[in-house]
Amino acid sequence: ERDGARRRARASVVSSPIVNVRWRQLAWLSIAELLALSLWFSASAVLPALVREWRLGDVARAWLTNAVQLGFVAGAVLSAALNLADLVSSRTLIAASAALGAATTIVFVLVAHGPATAVPIRFLTGVALAGVYPPGIKLAASWFKSHRGLAVGVLVGGLTLGSGSPHAIAAI
Repeated sequence: ERDGARRRARASVVSSPIVNVRWRQLAWLSIAELLALSLWFSASAVLPALVREWRLGDVARAWLTNAVQLGFVAGAVLSAALNLADLVSSRTLIAASAALGAATTIVFVLVAHGPATAVPIRFLTGVALAGVYPPGIKLAASWFKSHRGLAVGVLVGGLTLGSGSPHAIAAI
């Protein structure tokens, strides 16, 4: 009798509207992370075309690829130093950072004509992505006291798919 009551209580919690809202929020956050993190390797995916058009050597190719990672590290350190994750709403930080990342990618397409302009723009893309990935993990972890590992795993899966999507599109 006691086990049956526990099972019914657990079933009502799992199907409660609050829990369903959290999973829906996680799905939307994962989609947002997927789309935003697709910017990470967008230039790398078209690197063969850039090599031909800009006549890039090995060093320039490496800088173009590594600029995003260096920007991400700089952005994460800056965000931590300024305590942005606690001063700014995570939703606002993610949205603004994703918009900045999209803007830098548009600027890359319109302005970059070689490594001298492309590398700094890609660095700024990395800085922007530092405002998307860590706050997204913070949100997912704060929404789920139980099933936290699964929730973070779903989010990491979304951003991993996002990071790989430019290469998939380039392959097609």
